[in-house]
Amino acid sequence: MSSDRLIYLISVDEAERDSLSRYLLKHQFNIEVFSSLAECRSAVDSKQPGLIVLAGSSIPSPEICKFGFDVESKQIAAPIIALLTKLQMSIVSEMAESENLWTAEYPIALREIRASIVEAFQELEQG
Repeated sequence: MSSDRLIYLISVDEAERDSLSRYLLKHQFNIEVFSSLAECRSAVDSKQPGLIVLAGSSIPSPEICKFGFDVESKQIAAPIIALLTKLQMSIVSEMAESENLWTAEYPIALREIRASIVEAFQELEQG
């Protein structure tokens, strides 16, 4: 299943970013790719995505939480699927103020990321 909804993909690691973007494009998702939270933050100001996928294993947990809060404070309803290490998940679950920040344990299979995206879009359509 693909979607015309815009997905912002953020990954600091170039190889990871290339792998994720190739996979999502192969499955016909509409994506824009960013190499930092700051780049994506600026893009959110001009065009709202339907969803954000954040490969956050190399990003400090407090920055991820702040990013989630910043996006939500702009009244953007786009969920953020944050791919995090087990330790990051526990930190983010305690610190996050954003209700739109969903976490998945990293490493994760690409098909599981795709399933999470599809599920998020289905929930958005229903709610």
